[in-house]
Amino acid sequence: MTSPNQKLTECKTAMLLHCPFFASLLLDMMKIEIGKFPQIFPPGNETMATNGKRIWIDEDFMSTLKLPEAVFVMCHEVGHAMWSHMPRGKHYKDVGFDGNKFDPRLWNHAGDYVINDMLIESKVGKMPKIGLHDTSIATSGDLVDDVYRKLLKQQQQQGGGQGQGQGQGEGGGGEDQHNNQGPDGQSDGTLDTHVMPSSGEGESEVEWKRAVKTASDAAKAIGKMPAGLERFVDDLLKPKVPWTEKLRYAFTKAVGRDASDWSKLNRRRYITQGIIMPSYKGFGCGVVVFVVDTSGSMSELEMKQGLSECDSILTDCNPEYVYLIGCDARVETVHELGSGDTLQGNQPACTLGGGGGTSFIPPFEYLEERGIIPDCLVYFTDMGGAFPQKEDVDYPVIWCATTDYRPGHDIPGVIIPVELSDEPL
Repeated sequence: MTSPNQKLTECKTAMLLHCPFFASLLLDMMKIEIGKFPQIFPPGNETMATNGKRIWIDEDFMSTLKLPEAVFVMCHEVGHAMWSHMPRGKHYKDVGFDGNKFDPRLWNHAGDYVINDMLIESKVGKMPKIGLHDTSIATSGDLVDDVYRKLLKQQQQQGGGQGQGQGQGEGGGGEDQHNNQGPDGQSDGTLDTHVMPSSGEGESEVEWKRAVKTASDAAKAIGKMPAGLERFVDDLLKPKVPWTEKLRYAFTKAVGRDASDWSKLNRRRYITQGIIMPSYKGFGCGVVVFVVDTSGSMSELEMKQGLSECDSILTDCNPEYVYLIGCDARVETVHELGSGDTLQGNQPACTLGGGGGTSFIPPFEYLEERGIIPDCLVYFTDMGGAFPQKEDVDYPVIWCATTDYRPGHDIPGVIIPVELSDEPL
């Protein structure tokens, strides 16, 4: 009888022969442990697990797999790591997803649907019967974030609540570690368990892209790179992420935080587990500042698109207070917005620069003079003006740039290129 370790060796060999792309990534970027890991797996659901850097394999589960199934599940784990599903899940767990509490179990499901269809389309191994695959829910071309939204909507329509969270590092620890159990404690179709990486754990995005490029080139050289898989690699190396999603990610990363209410009992936790915990009331932030470059070089379309997206983000993040500032060479208008107010409804008038050109420094001086320290400042501009020095600003700043121009010195914050739509908002 083949031992689990022998099965693992056979699996690696089969991957090298038949799917060298995944084999290269596995050997280059990931570590494998096989055995029994009660600190990783929920009872009765011992399969495989990954945190994006390591793969834990339950030895009994490996023994039940036929070789093509073992290849499939191993490549499945590499897929989760390649698309950064664990660190992205960690981010959403910290700041919320679309302004709501994040469900790691559904995130795992969403990733499974996309990865499994990709592997089936690329004819990689054979999916075990417990795997999730339904093209009416998701295909290989779908974004995991969109599939998560779809699954969450289905769950809410069926009367289901949010899933449990999960752990923070190897073994996870605590009640929130496992994410592949249904309400009855049984497996709900996932092939694996996700373990949230600790801060700084795992390889960087740059290192993964380097490894993906190397693996792709090697597989192409021997004619073992499926055409469908090649498309996925191209999308990974040159992702076409809408600028609005980049803005939302950067903004929620800067300001998002869990808001728990101890004045209201979490009935679900108390009834099911007898544990007194605070209820969840969404993600909120303190002061947010939006600045619009109102010089003549910024069109009305540019301002409307930027403010429209920020209105959507504010609905999710629920700030306590919002300042909307219009500035060319000086601060021209300041709107202090309360609950229910919209940015578009208070759009600063588009004015010319008044001969003094454009400067991005006045809004920062305005806030400093009034002792206002925002949780985040978002600046919509074509980047044609004088910038503050990086060391002079100690809070998060996001520059939404409508041109390719970049200053010749370090500036505070991050720059997000804005791709404008021709559609009127």
